[in-house]
Amino acid sequence: MANIVELREMNGEKLAEMLENAREEMFNLRFQSASARLENYSRIKQVRREIAQLETVLNMRGLAKEEAARHPAISPALAGKPWRATARFNYEESAWQVEFVDDDSKTLASAVVNLNKTQPKGRKAYSSEKPAQLVVSYEVAG
Repeated sequence: MANIVELREMNGEKLAEMLENAREEMFNLRFQSASARLENYSRIKQVRREIAQLETVLNMRGLAKEEAARHPAISPALAGKPWRATARFNYEESAWQVEFVDDDSKTLASAVVNLNKTQPKGRKAYSSEKPAQLVVSYEVAG
């Protein structure tokens, strides 16, 4: 299994394939465990961790794309146009670099999204404070 740095560099299709394989392996391990044929019980913990890492990377990418698309300056540029987004982790900024392109691979917008900013905790704090701005910087083409 790759470490988290390598997972963040992989494309979405490869991650989805790895996740499917890990879930299949987990099913087989549980089946072997139930029928008392499992020899290496520590493998269950390893596969569970792999699944968690893969799901975390895929979820963080999705959240970064959603946050960038909801930004008030970017959403009008994307409205009414077919687009797709790609997200990759930028280690220098500790944030996700999201790029929106149209069908002709022309860049519509890009944003840097920091998902590590803290959100207000509790109902009172959330209603009294405005939520943290997760989009650090952005650029709209055009």
